[in-house]
Amino acid sequence: MKNIMIIMFLLSCLHINAQEQEPNFYSEIYDKYSPRNHYVVKKGKPSSIKVNDTIYLGNSEKWIEYNVYTFEKPNKILVKKFRNDSLAKDEKYNLDSKGRIIKYEGNIKYSKGEWYVTRLNFSYEPNKKIIEKINRFGKIYMRYEVGYDSIKNPIYIKSTIVGGPNSSRLESINYDYLNGIFVRSEFNFDGNMRNEEEGFINTDYVIDRNEYDDITKMFWVTSNKKDKVIYDIEYEYDDFGNWIKIIKSYSEREEPKKVYSKTYRHIKYNL
Repeated sequence: MKNIMIIMFLLSCLHINAQEQEPNFYSEIYDKYSPRNHYVVKKGKPSSIKVNDTIYLGNSEKWIEYNVYTFEKPNKILVKKFRNDSLAKDEKYNLDSKGRIIKYEGNIKYSKGEWYVTRLNFSYEPNKKIIEKINRFGKIYMRYEVGYDSIKNPIYIKSTIVGGPNSSRLESINYDYLNGIFVRSEFNFDGNMRNEEEGFINTDYVIDRNEYDDITKMFWVTSNKKDKVIYDIEYEYDDFGNWIKIIKSYSEREEPKKVYSKTYRHIKYNL
């Protein structure tokens, strides 16, 4: 059940503070195989999207988030994020022609009630992503570089303090796809290894898709191929073929399904 715990952790981390998290192997894998880009539609031109998201963390605890995406332009989105009915974040997204964020600004409310502004620039190459953190004076103070292999899984993540001595930290991932394993190594700013772990990688994770080509049944991508935990995803769609409801659950062997996520989306279109 380790993968269940990882997914729950990532779900909670990748909600309100999604853009502020330093990239790592697990966040990159989660973002690829279960992205939270709720502003993306397959057809139509939305003017606004409202999203209600509930995560069931266990012990009857819920994480409830309500997001409002307002499209000023097709490539510029204003976002308000609420947690448990309280405004937690104001965001601005600038997108490229592929719908990827290239400029981000977030005004975030932290636990003590203080607000803090984060500014990020994103750039993309065929097998690389670069994220730059910008301070209030417009200067880059942190840079993250993520490299990908031919199937777009992360192979290294380099974190650099711009202008600092011993400024780079490295996370390296090597895959043995034939045997379904990966080795992840972390190196400190001084170049010494601080952690190494071995895990599973399953490239045959998809069990079934629906007529919209959305995954409806899968193994988790970092699970053992002998793992008996199956993830089910149920959808409802509007007349444009865009999803308006997603229910995610998991089951192990013959056990009944356990729901861990419900997401509802109301899309208003420019007609």
